[in-house]
Amino acid sequence: MQPIYAFDAELPHGTIPESLLGGKGASLAEMTRALSLPVPPGFVITTDVCRRYRTGGWPAGLDAAIDEHLARLGERMGRRLGDPVRPLLVSVRSGAPVSMPGMMDTLLNVGMTPAIRDRLAETTGNAHFAADTWLRFNKMYAEIVCGAAPDALAEASANDGSPEGLLAAAARVRAAARAADGSGIPEAPVGQVRAAAAAVFRSWDSERARVFRARENISGDLGTAVTVQAMVFGNLDDHSGTGVVFTRDPATGAPGPFGDYLARAQGEDVVAGTHAVGGLETLRDHLPGVYAELLQVLDRLERHYRDMCDVEFTVSEGKLYILQTRIGRRSPLAAVRIAVAMAEDESFPLSRPEAVARVDTGVLQQLASLRTIDPAAKPLAAGLAASPGVTAGVLCCDPDRAADLAARGIAVVLAREETSPSDVHGMVGAVGLVTTLGGVASHAAVVARSWAIPAITGLTNTQVLATGLRIAGAFIAEGEVVTVDGTAGSLYAGDCVADGASDIPEVRTLRSWAAELGAEPGTAPAPAEPGRDADVSLLEIARTVQLKGLCTPERAAAALSAALARIEQIIHGNESLFRATPRGMMLTPDGRSWVSEQLQAERAALDEAAMAACYARFMELNHTFKALVSEWQLAQADGPPDHAWEALVERVAEVHDGLQPLLDDACGQVPRLRSYRSRFHAALESMRAGDRTMLAAPLKDSYHTAWFEYHEELITLCGRDRAADEKAEAASH
Repeated sequence: MQPIYAFDAELPHGTIPESLLGGKGASLAEMTRALSLPVPPGFVITTDVCRRYRTGGWPAGLDAAIDEHLARLGERMGRRLGDPVRPLLVSVRSGAPVSMPGMMDTLLNVGMTPAIRDRLAETTGNAHFAADTWLRFNKMYAEIVCGAAPDALAEASANDGSPEGLLAAAARVRAAARAADGSGIPEAPVGQVRAAAAAVFRSWDSERARVFRARENISGDLGTAVTVQAMVFGNLDDHSGTGVVFTRDPATGAPGPFGDYLARAQGEDVVAGTHAVGGLETLRDHLPGVYAELLQVLDRLERHYRDMCDVEFTVSEGKLYILQTRIGRRSPLAAVRIAVAMAEDESFPLSRPEAVARVDTGVLQQLASLRTIDPAAKPLAAGLAASPGVTAGVLCCDPDRAADLAARGIAVVLAREETSPSDVHGMVGAVGLVTTLGGVASHAAVVARSWAIPAITGLTNTQVLATGLRIAGAFIAEGEVVTVDGTAGSLYAGDCVADGASDIPEVRTLRSWAAELGAEPGTAPAPAEPGRDADVSLLEIARTVQLKGLCTPERAAAALSAALARIEQIIHGNESLFRATPRGMMLTPDGRSWVSEQLQAERAALDEAAMAACYARFMELNHTFKALVSEWQLAQADGPPDHAWEALVERVAEVHDGLQPLLDDACGQVPRLRSYRSRFHAALESMRAGDRTMLAAPLKDSYHTAWFEYHEELITLCGRDRAADEKAEAASH
């Protein structure tokens, strides 16, 4: 199976799945081949290569494959990597099969050398552009590949903005890179590309990526693809810039494009939230032709993907380029409004039943209990309404302290100048977020909306200090309570939250459609096994929620083959253990502590030798099953015929048969594991019925999802470590 695919590769059997190309690579290939949009050419190193790299190092033959595709890319562009006269520069980006915004690494301007830097200054007549591009490359490479400390790089890269200042800063950054790894930044451009790709693969296992995957219940086995793409320069001149745009407002669901644009900038300037950005009206007023073209592209993308899209773009010398698109993360309010608006638009390809299925009942329940601001309260500061909702908590300006407070059950509002992926551990438990930089498409805004955390970005007249916030002439110290109104973009001193029921017309519409269809919004739960619901326990429910990270009562009922009413009754009777969010239930700190205590007691009562033997037998099957999944994911690139799927299902059935005695033995010691019998059986039957997503789709209760969670149960019961076991398994095979 080939390790690399070009965006425009001719595929005799259709598209290559996201499981191989990642979300970014698959969308770039789709926009290139199916939509003929202005996408800079490039290629994708597959997730299979990442998986092989994680277990066995840099694969044999990969260097030659990268060299071949770089040469083809150069021919396409009329340029060559390392050529000082017609240089080819590339971006090297991560791209997981599921959305993980900002959690892995990206490098821009890869292929830069001193000679190319000087040539850029000469050919463009723009010494500032060349020096700026040179500094950006060196700073990214020093941090991501060489491992230089961010604080040291921030100090080294400080400059006065002149070409001379930028060049001096780049020299200091290169010295910091040499100090960090002993060798520094290589001169050979092809070596830069290879090292950048390896660094992106390693970022899959970074702490921030692990925290995010745990929060989102994403399997660590998926790996990331690497996208290598010809650079286009938003920092070139006054007719250049970069932006991120949603086809609809991701906070409110309002129609029309919504996003950020920054002239004379590169993509990370907007996404990272490190700059004060303007709205799309800046692009509309300055480059109306480009803006009109962008609107046409957005409409095509939304109709093609049949959903709200999140689009990254660059304008270089007045020409528009599309760098990425994905289904946009949105607030609960936006989820309802967008689904209804699309289904009501007769020209839009979304039906009412599909709209009903898209919105989970947990979202509707959250909207029914929206909170508001006390009308007597006066705001201290205002910014951009980045993620709707109202919340109050103690102010904290450090993500480490925020994580500690949240773990103790204290409601925390995290304040930062801007957030980065390294702050995720502090963001995950926060009830509110505020930043003084960044716009509605910044890292803080995107993550806050996806986790339904009220947030304000670009807070004006505000300075984030180590000890609190300085707002105009006032000071709010860490530990004081503040209120965040992410709907209006206002920050208040004290607890100004008031209850206030909201009447949202789109909610009434969606419920009426559901009633007409005789269905509940969201996915219907699987039918309960006879007599099963009477035995479901609090630990079974809490452990299911813990393993999935976020779990609606409907999903818990389906996973446990229990009646929904029984699940809801137990949850409502133990509210201190669960926290409701628009995307489902999660455990509170008390809930996590309680589950940990129960699992420790459960383990103490086990026959350790028997359970260890059960685990050893499972690991033998684990290697076989994971090989089947990888084999199928690779085969999809060549468009496998139906008989190949049927053969695979039978091989999974053989694994399934081998699993049954292990399930019997494990359930004999831990009866609550019996729900896995029905989960594995249901997934296998769906596969036999032709549903190919039920093998390994990460966000469904696929066979792989059940397998991953059952594996996690055995790891806990045996007191083992998943990462260590994966390395040992790879070494043994």
